[in-house]
Amino acid sequence: MKYSIITAVRNGKKYISRLMASVFNQSYPHVEWIVQDGDSTDGTLDILRPHADRIKLVSEPDSGVYDAWNKALDRATGDWAIFLGADDFFVSRHSITQCHRRLRTLGPETVMAFGALLRGHDGKIEHLLNRTIYRVYNGFLSDMGVPFPATFTRLPVLQKEKFDASYRIAGDFEFAARILTGSNIARLPVIVSYMEMGGLSDNAGNRTLLDERGRVLLSQIAPKARELVETSVRLMADIDDSLEEIPT
Repeated sequence: MKYSIITAVRNGKKYISRLMASVFNQSYPHVEWIVQDGDSTDGTLDILRPHADRIKLVSEPDSGVYDAWNKALDRATGDWAIFLGADDFFVSRHSITQCHRRLRTLGPETVMAFGALLRGHDGKIEHLLNRTIYRVYNGFLSDMGVPFPATFTRLPVLQKEKFDASYRIAGDFEFAARILTGSNIARLPVIVSYMEMGGLSDNAGNRTLLDERGRVLLSQIAPKARELVETSVRLMADIDDSLEEIPT
């Protein structure tokens, strides 16, 4: 199995070296890193281009992160994909290896598999987001259920469905809600990645975020709300939030 790591970046010089090191150091061998750069001018490309033999790199203007992700998906060749921002990174050199042990056992009905996510500022961990499968399904009734930088999605599904680039902030929520059913998500007992806090999606009062979240809830979640409630009730007793140790 092959894994596609997809990054959209524009002027990410401050953190891109940290992400690059975490990708290049992965112990699992069948990995590709696809970087869609939005015509950076701050020196980001000076960091990436010397490693062009290890990066599927394209730099060109785009209309936003979801347009950039869609462009990157056209070049992806993996079985599963994960999306990491320029300021995110894998928490261990064995992150994909750990996830692979579980992902390879999943049947074709599972299209998304989520792990746990560390969050903080400037690489300093402040919070662990570790959800049970019940909390994920229940969470979708009001907001994004899965921690996207710690979530693997089957690439053929991504390439077929793509992201709605009309969204500025909630396009990942819209995509996940659109493909969601009551039985197509799995949990990985792995702390997968770290996400830098402070982006637009962290501001709960952001007007654009509130508007886009409401749009997703009405268009994608409301029609399947009964199925999600029934799934949540069925999974309520599943309180497994155990995690494997982070290997060194």
